[in-house]
Amino acid sequence: MRAIERVNSHYKRAKNQVVEVPEWGEDGAPFKVFYDPMTPRQRTRISGDHSDLNSEAFVDVLIMKSQDETGELLFNADDKHKLLTQADGAIIGRVALQMLAPADAKVLEKN
Repeated sequence: MRAIERVNSHYKRAKNQVVEVPEWGEDGAPFKVFYDPMTPRQRTRISGDHSDLNSEAFVDVLIMKSQDETGELLFNADDKHKLLTQADGAIIGRVALQMLAPADAKVLEKN
C-alpha cells in the first residue's frame, strides 16, 4: 500500500467523531456534535484568519466542523454573532479544542 493510501485510509477511519456536550443536552442526555478531523487546508484557514487560538477562532472551528449525525452542518456564518455573544465561551473552547486535537487511537479502533 502506498503511503498516500495509508494517509487517506487513516483520515477516512477518523471521520464522524463525536463530542458529547452535557450542557447543551436535554432530558439528561448530552447533545452530540459530530465532526471530521481538521485537514491541513482547514488548519491553515483558521491560523490565517486568527493570530492565535482565541474565542473567535474557536467559534470559527465550531462553525466549520460541527455536524449532526447525518453530516449536516449545525452552524453557519449567520450564527457567529450569537456564538460570540450569547454562548458559554468555555464550552465552545472545550469542543473546538477537541476538534483541533489529533484523532484518538482508541476512537479509530472502533471504526
